[in-house]
Amino acid sequence: MVNMPRRTGASARTLALTRAQEAVALRDAERIKRERQLEATLADYYQAQGEVARIQNDAEAAAAPFEAMIRGAVRALDHLGETRAGIAGLTGLSVPRVRDYLSDMASNESAPGAPTVEELARRGSRPDADTVGGQAPADTPVVRAGG
Repeated sequence: MVNMPRRTGASARTLALTRAQEAVALRDAERIKRERQLEATLADYYQAQGEVARIQNDAEAAAAPFEAMIRGAVRALDHLGETRAGIAGLTGLSVPRVRDYLSDMASNESAPGAPTVEELARRGSRPDADTVGGQAPADTPVVRAGG
């Protein structure tokens, strides 16, 4: 160990203050560097999040007609007397997803006095123009003889 001359008085205080300022400056520089890294990382995150949202919105818009076709097919299977579990098994959809596709069927209800889907399923019959109040549901294919 080297013997350093001991300073006293004002010069000792100045040296101590200089060393303290250097230590604080080093700590501040590390903190500022970390804050800049955090800022850059968060900027990447928010940019990617915005792109994901944009792509998902574009994909949902592009998929909408096909979702409507799936909904129509699920409804047709329901009108043909398939159970929700049966539709799920045939299509690979989950039962809750089948329920979702069928959930807004209230707007597509049959004419008054027409048998319910449950009744048709019990009978094992297919809904047709005669069993749904004289008009086939829009999403059920109508097969005509001789065609």
